[in-house]
Amino acid sequence: MSLKKFILHRIIPLPDIDSFDSYVFVAPHPDDAEVGAGATMAKLAEQGKRITLIIATDGRYGSESADYDRKALALKRREEQEASSRLLGIQETVFLPFTDGGLYDERDLVKALVNEFTRLKPQAIFCPDPLLHTECHADHLKVGRAALNAALMCGNAPIARDLAGETPATVAMIAMYYTDEPNKYFATGKKYLELQQAAMRLHSSQFVFSDDKKGSGDMIMLYNKFRSLRFGLRTLKGHADGFRVLAPAHTHCCAEKI
Repeated sequence: MSLKKFILHRIIPLPDIDSFDSYVFVAPHPDDAEVGAGATMAKLAEQGKRITLIIATDGRYGSESADYDRKALALKRREEQEASSRLLGIQETVFLPFTDGGLYDERDLVKALVNEFTRLKPQAIFCPDPLLHTECHADHLKVGRAALNAALMCGNAPIARDLAGETPATVAMIAMYYTDEPNKYFATGKKYLELQQAAMRLHSSQFVFSDDKKGSGDMIMLYNKFRSLRFGLRTLKGHADGFRVLAPAHTHCCAEKI
């Protein structure tokens, strides 16, 4: 850690991942939260935390073929997500009414998230990192930006009243998954990595597993295991997830990279 970051972390400490009671995970599509933070969701849920998962889009375009029923795939993906949420111990799964593909208005997504955040009153919000250098998917980028925007807006009393008719939510931590710049690590262990991978297998419309271990599901699970072990070296506990974490003071007018 650089001297600059060391001083910043002393002035404004980063919160611990498991120091809250109420969490919201925001995912661009069914399956994204499992891929990006499934082990963390499983461990927090087992600790008795309240976990809500918000799925931003219906995933109807998640197919390599052009000849299929879009509504039927969206329904199947919803059913897969509900089964995965049950396995991970997620108490509530919310499906927003947006179609994937990135063609929706990001401002509408921000409003929908402000509605949910002020209703749920989460202390911690997880979302994709919209500044990931290699990310090209419009849904991932738009959902990450919208979630960060809504996390800040939902704490503003007049905005909360005007947009959602609710009292503001006090968000104490934002944590970004799918990031190449983690600043906080959460030890999960092999048990929760296996739960994550079991949940991913329930998204059978999206992941292919083959005997030669070269299917799309096999490859992404191998990649997840690699990341889990790499981040685990930072905790000395075998397996971990890594997140780019912000405290409230970091989210507005803080120019330094945390």
